[in-house]
Amino acid sequence: MQAALYCGKEDIRVQSIPEPEVGPADVLVRVVSTGICGTDMQIYGGRHPRARAPLVPGHEIFGRIADAGNAAGAKWRTGMRVAAYPLLYCRCCRPCREGNTHVCEKLGLTGIDCDGGFAEYVKVAPHQLIPVPDEVSDLQAAVIEPLAVAVHAVNESNFQVGQTALVTGGGPIGNLLAQTLRAAGARQVVVSECKPFRREIAGSLGFAAFDPSAETAPEALERLTGERCADIVFEATGHAAAYHDAVACCSVRGQISFVGIPKTPPALDILKIVYKEIQTTSARVYRFRDYLGAIALLSRGVVDVAPLVTDRIALAEAPLAYRKMRDADSSAKILVVPE
Repeated sequence: MQAALYCGKEDIRVQSIPEPEVGPADVLVRVVSTGICGTDMQIYGGRHPRARAPLVPGHEIFGRIADAGNAAGAKWRTGMRVAAYPLLYCRCCRPCREGNTHVCEKLGLTGIDCDGGFAEYVKVAPHQLIPVPDEVSDLQAAVIEPLAVAVHAVNESNFQVGQTALVTGGGPIGNLLAQTLRAAGARQVVVSECKPFRREIAGSLGFAAFDPSAETAPEALERLTGERCADIVFEATGHAAAYHDAVACCSVRGQISFVGIPKTPPALDILKIVYKEIQTTSARVYRFRDYLGAIALLSRGVVDVAPLVTDRIALAEAPLAYRKMRDADSSAKILVVPE
């Protein structure tokens, strides 16, 4: 099969490699699309601590079952449309025993700790499969994984219907957070984003958006909502300036949910957090049920992913996909498609 191999820093090569060997406990999935995300770019830049070349990256996987193996039967059949839940967990550590497998002490990921979806086929375990209903299009299904990140963040927060929300970051995760919050009953959602292209996407979806490099976040909130603070803030960038804005724009006894992954430990104004009695939560990846929640939102048409999917690039051109993502001034979600 054809696959895009990570062979070293900024070195992606499309090569012919053997199809995955499917054992008695495996299912073979023919990949329809796999999205590129920040983790993939970390691998591409040679900065991921676990990724070892040669590796087939990619964990935002949507496809069809090519060989159900021993899992064949009433539930899993050849041709079924499925999303692959990419988390790998030990089932033995305390978090796993307590039902928190998504924060397993030895947490791994398909596309990092084993070959992933930037290929024609990928091998997964049956328990990693999630059926995708017919009412969810292939385009929508391609974004189930990042939408599950947003669903998990909202589920882990103390968000309440009728609250105002600020989302710092208008990339795919920030945008999907904004859409999830609106679907969950937020009174108003404002998006903070420096890049004009991403602000335009947010605006096209009906969100008020501002450039935090052009005006202070509290001033922008006051201009857009009449208040200088929001009831809840979701930080989705991992950038130091956004952490400062999150604290400044969170209301007294409000909440900040930390979703973005910082490259270096950020400085936080703990004194202001204490004085305002700000509650904080955080969200790492997702639970299995968050995938189901993402599919439910897509099935009901309350989340629009079409403006986010800016590029569909053939597997043969995978190096181009990585370069476009690295210079993502005009791209949001990039899909790599084998066909």
